Amino acid sequence: MVFVEIDEGDLESARTLGGHSTATEAVAEALRQYNQRLARDEQRLNRATALRYYFELAKDWDIEGAEAAHAAAKRAYKR
Repeated sequence: MVFVEIDEGDLESARTLGGHSTATEAVAEALRQYNQRLARDEQRLNRATALRYYFELAKDWDIEGAEAAHAAAKRAYKR
């Protein structure tokens, strides 16, 4: 068990607004929501990092050359 100092007004407000019957329930719910938000933020950061990585890779792609090579391969296959 952990003891922390929390402003009584804030705690009572959270308990009332959240519909919790006890202060412990209010704090537990607040921590659950906080952890969920941090997890979502971490996922967003990971996606943003991946997008930046692939964007940097794509800068060097020769799309037109790849399309031309594909078209040439299709023409050669049809013969």
